[in-house]
Amino acid sequence: MSKQFNEYSYKKFSIVLTLIFLIVTSYVAFFEHTSWIVDQDGIGYLHGGESILAGNGKNVKFFDAPYGGAIFFALVNSFFDDGFTVMKMISIISGSGSVFLSYYILRNVVRSRTAFLGQLFFAFSPWVGFFSIQAEIDMFPIFFIMLSLYFITKSELSKFDILLSAVFIAISFMVRTQTIVVIFTIVITLMIFFKNDYRKNIKFLIIFLSVLFISLGPLIYYNYDTHGVYFDHDLSFYLQFASKYQTIEWKERVTEIAVNGDGTLEAIFTDFDLFVKNYLYNLFNNSPSKFFNIFDKINISPIPIIPIIGAIPIIGGAIHIIKNYKNNHSKNILPLLLLPLVFWLLTSLVNLSAGEQFLVIGISFALFSAVFFSETLPEKILKNRKTSQIKNLNIDNKKKLLICSIIILILISNFGYSYVMYRATTSFQAFENISTEIEYVFHPELVQKRGDVLNDIWKKLEQENNIENSYIMAPQLYFVPYGQSKLLFAHFNEGPSDDTIENYITRENWKFTEKFHSNIHSIPADRLDENNPIPKYIVHIDRDFGKKQHEFIKILNDPYDENIPSNFENIYFSKEHGITVYKINN
Repeated sequence: MSKQFNEYSYKKFSIVLTLIFLIVTSYVAFFEHTSWIVDQDGIGYLHGGESILAGNGKNVKFFDAPYGGAIFFALVNSFFDDGFTVMKMISIISGSGSVFLSYYILRNVVRSRTAFLGQLFFAFSPWVGFFSIQAEIDMFPIFFIMLSLYFITKSELSKFDILLSAVFIAISFMVRTQTIVVIFTIVITLMIFFKNDYRKNIKFLIIFLSVLFISLGPLIYYNYDTHGVYFDHDLSFYLQFASKYQTIEWKERVTEIAVNGDGTLEAIFTDFDLFVKNYLYNLFNNSPSKFFNIFDKINISPIPIIPIIGAIPIIGGAIHIIKNYKNNHSKNILPLLLLPLVFWLLTSLVNLSAGEQFLVIGISFALFSAVFFSETLPEKILKNRKTSQIKNLNIDNKKKLLICSIIILILISNFGYSYVMYRATTSFQAFENISTEIEYVFHPELVQKRGDVLNDIWKKLEQENNIENSYIMAPQLYFVPYGQSKLLFAHFNEGPSDDTIENYITRENWKFTEKFHSNIHSIPADRLDENNPIPKYIVHIDRDFGKKQHEFIKILNDPYDENIPSNFENIYFSKEHGITVYKINN
């Protein structure tokens, strides 16, 4: 009776936690997050999906995602015509659904108390909360990954479970290619799941792969029919931009490979020794830094604010599971145990740097942390000693209180990390120290929100004649509100360094690869290079975004610089924020 009561209680707690997560993320998304900023990629996906639905898919190119998500979001938005709200709502539902499923996935493999603790760690993960409020595509595929993991972690697998797992993972893959990590994990699991029945392993594996490829059929057909390839994206995009070790010749060649769609293998073997050097760096430096916060602000550690210490619950929990695998855990825990390892080995092919790229392994890290605090620590420190029973009870209660206090402090610190991350990415003030953040909480008027500045800029631009049909050259998509104008994307470092501003805005001296990247990130996208637009406006930011701006472009920082062309009319200037807007008169 007690066991049934506990099971029922934890189920109720899991629902309450999900509802709290839903309410909090909904409030932040609709009352605080009012402008596209960090989630500006959502603008590109939405416009790209609309172009595909309008029959102009040949002009659309996504390097970092398949077309399924963009098409879905554009289709849903066709009924509401409010892309920002629609995409936030889908993220909220996906994030809340993932939190809800996290309990049942973990309950498949551990007891109720540990499962609920794991759900707490998952819900309080800064990246889960952060991307659940964004008008982005990242939480949507995570929700389907969670659905797939729920069925594949059942204690008794059936053909129907395999079928559903394959369908859901296929849906996720059509939105984000990081899902391939989960696909490999499930394939490995099914190969070894039934230790003494290899025929059953093969049968389940064939079912999974068959359903997976059938489910991916629409995406494969679209890619081949539209672009003449089965998959229209590969790792070469990440290799050209994010590799730690590069040469000028190598980068130019890999960029050409990415543009031409020659494939990942072609990029890898362009300079295999250099690729291996980058792979080993990612394997032993970049990935561990992101896993355990080895002095890396962008990390998925269960304790992200303190360097390295997050490795203790992850490694400790994983070791506990492995040691007790045969005795206390069924084989259905294999997918969650293998997932981080497969992720580490596969994703080290490229240098991952964004928090959302690590969301895939969030459920495994939540499991390891929960097992560590719910099972490993109690086993180690709550051992009976040769003292009186009353004294033992008092000592044990104090130790339990200590463990609970540590868990609460971790959850509070994660909530604080989430707040600071949101505040810093939506304002012009970077994180300085805790006392400053506390001051911002009690004096929100001190925070200079990026959204307010963007609104001020757009108030100037929307007064211009025919602005909806004019091109605005800018280094960020969020400078052009969804559907309000056209964007010509530029980093301000393209073309020769001794060019002129007049030539720069025409892009006539840009390299083919530079113009291609500009075209596919512009709105509307121009993959086929058919439009050749000339901007009517230019938004300049006094920032290099990790690259070197040309000196002849930097003069735009100061609207009073006498070297600025006479037909450049300054219509907005903020020295404080380093933003200048010009109208280019004929």
